[in-house]
Amino acid sequence: MTRLLALVGVIAALSVPAAAQAATTVERTPFVGDVQLCTSGDTVHLTGTLLVTATETLTPSGGFMVASHFQPQGISGVDTTTGTVYRATGLTRDLFVSSPAGGFTETFVNRFHIQATSAAESFLVKETFHITVSSTGSVRVLIDKFSATC
Repeated sequence: MTRLLALVGVIAALSVPAAAQAATTVERTPFVGDVQLCTSGDTVHLTGTLLVTATETLTPSGGFMVASHFQPQGISGVDTTTGTVYRATGLTRDLFVSSPAGGFTETFVNRFHIQATSAAESFLVKETFHITVSSTGSVRVLIDKFSATC
């Protein structure tokens, strides 16, 4: 009888859907880069730290989700011609979700700002991308908007 109860318990435990499993990594990465300003053509040399967060989740249905987030942490720069100081702000975020049947969605948002600390021009990038693909492979939704202003 004890074995029968143990067997029933194991079968019951195995028949309950598994919970989602997730793993997240967070790291700070050194950043070095140059940005060319639109109007003047000057170069701003940037250095600092980029915060990177990535999460991977397996869903109980057999799909998965991957999310990433990038954010400047103390990134600043100097216009190599005028000496104007700039600060980097904003974020970049990407979310990818896949279903076990084969469809997926992805949403990418980028807000990249190189802000001047004086009356000089700033550099602003805005980008939004989204796609939804059905399990048959047909694109159901596609949005791609980009702008850069100084």
